[in-house]
Amino acid sequence: MRSQKILLTIIYTLCLVPLFSHKTMGQGFSVSPSRLSFTGNPGETVAQTITLSNTSQTILTFSTRIQDFDRDSLGNKIYYDPGTRPSSNAKWLTMSSTSLRLLPGENKKLNISMAIPADSKKITQSMIFFTQVKEAAATGSVVKSIGVSILMEMGVQVYFTPNGLNAGELEFLAFEDRGTVGTGKEQMRKLMIKIHNNGEINKDAFVRLELTNKETGEEHKIDPASIALLPNATQWVTFNLPIKLTGKFLAVALLDAGAAYDLKIAEKEIIYRP
Repeated sequence: MRSQKILLTIIYTLCLVPLFSHKTMGQGFSVSPSRLSFTGNPGETVAQTITLSNTSQTILTFSTRIQDFDRDSLGNKIYYDPGTRPSSNAKWLTMSSTSLRLLPGENKKLNISMAIPADSKKITQSMIFFTQVKEAAATGSVVKSIGVSILMEMGVQVYFTPNGLNAGELEFLAFEDRGTVGTGKEQMRKLMIKIHNNGEINKDAFVRLELTNKETGEEHKIDPASIALLPNATQWVTFNLPIKLTGKFLAVALLDAGAAYDLKIAEKEIIYRP
């Protein structure tokens, strides 16, 4: 069952904003923003800047690389060699430096330029990785031998979105009770919700789940799940619920993609027995 309640969109959007971070952080190191979104006309070269900060007390050295990525049906990223996927923009990118050395407390800016091909007509994506490598103690040079220690790695998503694409909507496709999973004391009840992005642009959203015991009126609010869907992508969202839940429940899922979209609501009646 699927319905829309436009009046509720504003309420849930207010809760959505703080949960999408604009900075990727590791131990003593941060990269901002965590996502670059390029736009422009075919044939143009456009540029943006990434800021890297060393908040530790030691010198940090990083190498960079670019890879393609897609998402599987559960939203997990799968990585590929650069320029090998139809949705890749890896070969369009140029960085002002491919290695970085930051002193304690130092900030550096890295320029990322994108040369937009003349035939670009769809969203493309890639990932820039920053991989910390250990420095040689005597010379201060980066160790590049076999067995080098990788201490930390972070990625920045890079998207290109042409003008004039159809935004589309997110929609519920399925709402399923998958029974009990796990063994012994680790058992949980699993609910899975299938969501589709029918548009031509990327969408971030939150899925909220509320359970109400229809016999007692007791309400159970579950931690929300954040999702990111590529164009025309479908993803399953999993909610693990306490095994102790028993009785007849009304499960209500709310799909919030922000103020530009209607709030979507799906409901399902479930009976949990001891």
